[in-house]
Amino acid sequence: MKIIKPLIKTSGMTLVSRVLGFFRDILIAASLGAGGIADVFFVAMRFPNIFRRVLAEGTLNISFIPLFSKKITNDDKKIFFKEIFNFIFWILIIIVCIFELFMPFFVYFLAPGFIEDKEKFNLIIQLARLSFPYLFFISLVSLLCGVLNSNGKFTLAASMPIFLNLSMIVTLLILINLDAPNSEQSVFYLTLSFSLSGLIQLLLCLYGCYKNGYIPNIRIPNISKSIKDFLHLCIPAIVAGGVIQINILIGTIIASFQDSAVSYLYYADRIYQLPLALIGISIGIVLLPQLSIAIKNETKNNIVTLQDKSINLSLLLAIPASFGLMFLSYDIISVLFERGFFTSEDSLATSRALIIFAAGLPAFISIKIFQTLFFARENTKKPLEYAIYSMILNALISIILFRDIGYMGIAIGTSISAWINLALLINESIKQKIYFVKKSALIQLLKIVAASFLMIILLYGLKNFTFLSINSISEIVNFLTLIVYVIIGIIFYGILCVQLKLIELNKILEG
Repeated sequence: MKIIKPLIKTSGMTLVSRVLGFFRDILIAASLGAGGIADVFFVAMRFPNIFRRVLAEGTLNISFIPLFSKKITNDDKKIFFKEIFNFIFWILIIIVCIFELFMPFFVYFLAPGFIEDKEKFNLIIQLARLSFPYLFFISLVSLLCGVLNSNGKFTLAASMPIFLNLSMIVTLLILINLDAPNSEQSVFYLTLSFSLSGLIQLLLCLYGCYKNGYIPNIRIPNISKSIKDFLHLCIPAIVAGGVIQINILIGTIIASFQDSAVSYLYYADRIYQLPLALIGISIGIVLLPQLSIAIKNETKNNIVTLQDKSINLSLLLAIPASFGLMFLSYDIISVLFERGFFTSEDSLATSRALIIFAAGLPAFISIKIFQTLFFARENTKKPLEYAIYSMILNALISIILFRDIGYMGIAIGTSISAWINLALLINESIKQKIYFVKKSALIQLLKIVAASFLMIILLYGLKNFTFLSINSISEIVNFLTLIVYVIIGIIFYGILCVQLKLIELNKILEG
């Protein structure tokens, strides 16, 4: 079984989406800045975004794909798909209606720090109600993407977030052209474009599934054995797979008590989510259906090969990404966001949060891979247990540190709890003989850390002893300089990896 080629397709579309997402955030930063109306908008978006990340980034499919892959005939797969789609359709209708009716309560829970400002609080409620239908659309999109991925159609599924970013970019450009940024009217239109993009994604995915013979059938659901099996895996998988997002939710609640903290954490989160999506989420998306099939067929060699290749590849990419984000944190934030209402003080504050998040990046990414090892075996008990421990630890650390260092304490809590979660998952996978730590893997890990450290030394030299520094008055020059840093760092790290025999080009070309 090959993992590199489908991973390249998935990561390629994810990269396009994330680049567009950065452009979208650049426009948002220039239009809304940090604090004030920006905090209101980000809190309102937090509701559907948490569900989007938990569901659209594969957690829903953690339950669906292993059961779907076990079906022997195409007819059995189509029947199973129709039952699950129909059940989720009605569950989502109920959830959306409950949130729309009781939105003031949920907003109070999510952002209690805004309760004293009635104007901001009411605006958050209105925007949250306008944005929440996106949950309905994107959850169904997630399930449809699971069907497409299981049938090897990775590109279409991975391209869906592109339409979200395009929709919001077009809206922002229109608002800027009309000279209407940083206003209540602008965030209403921006939120509306957010929800409509979900409908566009759903229609495209329905068409893709229709072409492959999978057609939903909406009716009053019966709680069949298939649905019971699905729920048995789904509920703990959503909690376990979405622990990072739940930690971010906890952070949002605490951050609402400090002015601009929500915005600082949002912009930092947007940066480190890029490598998390390109590496951890993309590998998880490709690995789950292939590993589920290998386990069903009891092909031990394929199982071991898939697991080892996925873990090694994730570390090979995650560790240098972590080093790079920490070293270039201020440069990245200032180049991407520092314009309009977003000041140099905002860049400095956001970069501090990014450094801390970046320190936890290898853990965030590895959690995605190790959870997949359990989920492919229909085992959700231990990941759920460790996710709960992680959430409790994150909340305690964030609350304790927030008193003294503000929003940075939230970022520290998120990263530390992720590392603890990963350690527990690795220990359990070894105990259950799911994963075996090899001496060669430990040597490879040391080589990766050494290569990443040497890459940072090179970047330090470029920044401090050459003309390549990000201090020009020209935004274009600064942006190009940042790109040069990244390209040189990647090339140098790649050369080191080849010299240290961390990667073999012929195996990459074979997939």
